[in-house]
Amino acid sequence: MKEKITSILFIIILFSFSASFLIIKDKAISSYERRKLASTSSLKEDFVTNLDTYLTDQFPLRDQFISLNSTFDRYVLKNSDSNDVYIKDGYVIDKNYPLDEKNVNGFIKKINYIKNTYLTNNQVYYSIIPDKAYFLDDANSLKIDYNNLLKNLKEEVEIPYIDITNLLTLEDYYKTDIHIKQDSYFKIIKELSPYLDFEYQDLNYEESIYNKFYGASSSKVPAFTKSDDLKYLTNDFINNAEVNHLEYGKKDVYDKEMINSVDSYNVFLSGPSSIIEIENTTTDNNKELVIFRDSFASSMTPLLIPYYKKITLIDLRYISMNYVTNYVDFNNKDILFLYSTLILNGSNLLKVNPK
Repeated sequence: MKEKITSILFIIILFSFSASFLIIKDKAISSYERRKLASTSSLKEDFVTNLDTYLTDQFPLRDQFISLNSTFDRYVLKNSDSNDVYIKDGYVIDKNYPLDEKNVNGFIKKINYIKNTYLTNNQVYYSIIPDKAYFLDDANSLKIDYNNLLKNLKEEVEIPYIDITNLLTLEDYYKTDIHIKQDSYFKIIKELSPYLDFEYQDLNYEESIYNKFYGASSSKVPAFTKSDDLKYLTNDFINNAEVNHLEYGKKDVYDKEMINSVDSYNVFLSGPSSIIEIENTTTDNNKELVIFRDSFASSMTPLLIPYYKKITLIDLRYISMNYVTNYVDFNNKDILFLYSTLILNGSNLLKVNPK
């Protein structure tokens, strides 16, 4: 009798899941995994090859099963770094360990090369934004030695260093994303101002808030982790700025179409882009700034617009330094290298080949 009941239940479950593929509409994206999902159009392209991916992506209650597995691994099996992330006070912290000495040395060589080859007559500075692992307890055996890392950079990089690490706390970061909240950049900009020779001002901004932001780390933890508020700030300087991307032309400073995309953080300057030029149309000063950057600068840069006539952003993950001078003139411009420690540990991504 028990075997019969088990067989019936198995058939019911199998039938229910099979029927759900016909009844439930395909999901275009997984907000939990932050990626696009395979659709029936992929089956039309190549049914045999894409069937397995389609069935996996559209499996009923997929997000719930993934979350359940993450919960079991973290809280039952006690794997505190499950999926290579820690959770501290509700903040999801990606593990940035071990330190890759080869990549760190590569980073040093690359920015020294850029400085000595292209920027010999410029005012040049660099600053490092710590990733959230910086705020783990020092007793954590999987935390890199940030103090020693920054000490080595100060000794080896041939550019003046602007220290901002003491300005930041874990609360300045999004809970489920690697990035810093935009309004936390005000204190960083104030710190940069005497070096970059502009007078910091307490300007007025209007707030827009998206309160269902799940960042890049959210898919690595149980689904009951709370979302963040993604706030972006605007004023007349920002509203009237002209933004031009090398890849896809004119855009607004805030790309509001990105709010409900796979990565809502791309509301800031439309996400990854090799070169972006931002013109301030409401200022009389002629100051220009070039920032060599990663994604952290996307949300900081709008707050710098009031202080410059033009800001140029260069992301060497997407364009080789050999081609940058075809698009960017460095004469009479201030230069800032602004990178997170995540890039130091992955500098092989920067398309620079020191000779």
